[in-house]
Amino acid sequence: MTVELDTFLVALYTIVDELYQRHVAPQRPVRRGHRPEVSDSEVLTLMVCEQWHGRSERRFLRFVERYWRGYFPRLLSQSAFNRRARDLAGAMTALVPLVAAEIGAVLPAYQVVDGVAMPLARRGRGIRHRQFGDEASIGRGGADKDWYFGCKVLVSCTPTGAVTGFAVGPADTEERWLAEAWACWRDDPTARPWDGESHELPPSHKRGGRHRGPTGPIWPRDGAGVATGTPVLADAGFRGAHWTAHWWRDYGVLVHSDDADAGADRRLHHSARQIIETVNGRLVDLFHLHFPNAHSLWGLRARLAAKLLALNLGICLNIRLGRPPLTLVTLWGS
Repeated sequence: MTVELDTFLVALYTIVDELYQRHVAPQRPVRRGHRPEVSDSEVLTLMVCEQWHGRSERRFLRFVERYWRGYFPRLLSQSAFNRRARDLAGAMTALVPLVAAEIGAVLPAYQVVDGVAMPLARRGRGIRHRQFGDEASIGRGGADKDWYFGCKVLVSCTPTGAVTGFAVGPADTEERWLAEAWACWRDDPTARPWDGESHELPPSHKRGGRHRGPTGPIWPRDGAGVATGTPVLADAGFRGAHWTAHWWRDYGVLVHSDDADAGADRRLHHSARQIIETVNGRLVDLFHLHFPNAHSLWGLRARLAAKLLALNLGICLNIRLGRPPLTLVTLWGS
C-alpha cells in the first residue's frame, strides 16, 4: 500500500532537517551574501525524492513545479538546483551513516560488505569520451559480468538493509582495496590506507603475478561510517589471511569470508549475506545506480550519496510506519 504524499514528504523532511541541523549544519562554512530562499534541507529532501522519480533531473523539477508548489513555494532553476546539489554532496554523504544510526544500526549483530558495479557509460563511449579522470576506468561487473566504464562501490549494510558506510574506486579496483579504505577510515577518517610503502604486502594470489593497487582515487572519507566492532561477512573476493589479519590487528575489523566455511556453516554464511544482494538490487532497479547521468566527479558524488541516503531514509520511514524495512517500491508513488 502506497503512503500518502503528505505523510511521506512531512516525515522525510522532518528526519532530514533534524539530522542536518544537529550534525552537519554546524560544520558547514558560513558564506557571505543573502540567505538562500530555498533551504539546504529542502534541497536535500528534493534530491532524495528525485531518486524515486527517475533518472532525469530536469523532468523531476518540472514535476515539482507543476504538482508540488504547495509544498515547495520557491523553486530553483535546473542549473541552480544542480549547483546546490553538488555543494551539498558532502552533507548527503555524512547523512548516510547518520540515518543508519537513527535506525539503530550502530550495534548490529553483524554487517555485510560487497561490491556493486556503477557504470557511468557504455564501454566504447567511455573510452572515446572521457568525462572523468582516474576516478573511473574499464572493469567487469554486474549480473552479466560484462565490461563497463565506471566505478565500483563497496557497500556495508546491517541485517535490516541499512547502509552503514561505503567506498568508491575505479571499476578495475579489487574489492580488498576498497575494503582497506573503508576499514581504515572507519577507524580514523584522517588516516592513510595501506599503500604497501609502510606495510609488507601479502603474496600475490596469482602465480607469478604482481600486485596491482588502485588505479585511481578511492573516496569518500566521510562515507565509510563509524566503527562498530561487530563481525563483517564477506564473499571469497575478500579472502586472504594477510588481509584479514591486518584489518583485525590495525583497524579492529573482523572480516569473515566464506572460503573458511564448509557444509552447514557455509550455507548459514550465504543465507546471512543475502541481504546485501537485496540492497544492491534496490540500488540498481529502484534508484538507478547504473548510469546515474553524472558528468563530473562532484555531480557523481552527489547523485551516489542521494541514492544511498534515499535507501536509508526509506528504511527509516518504513520502520516508523510499521512497514517491512525494504518495501521501498510502494513507499511513495508519484
